[in-house]
Amino acid sequence: MKAKKTMRRQTWRERIVSSGKRDPLICEKCQCYYEYKGEVCLENGRLEIKVALCTTTRAYLERVIHHFTSIETPKKGKKKKKKWPNQNRASTLFV
Repeated sequence: MKAKKTMRRQTWRERIVSSGKRDPLICEKCQCYYEYKGEVCLENGRLEIKVALCTTTRAYLERVIHHFTSIETPKKGKKKKKKWPNQNRASTLFV
């Protein structure tokens, strides 16, 4: 009788750990375990969602992608300082 050993493909986490590096899902500071929910990759110059395990994750990743891709660089220019009126600042505090 021939027995076939079925091997499943290693996940990206298993590949990283087997190469001798630290576990990517464990926080370096607090040693807590991160839960994998999805991943975003750069394809054709755009960030695309590769894996999203639930609809909540997909919505969150879409918001993060929109945030990072819509960031505008501030324009260089002279900033004007706001002048305070010649009042005593302590009189404007509410206690």
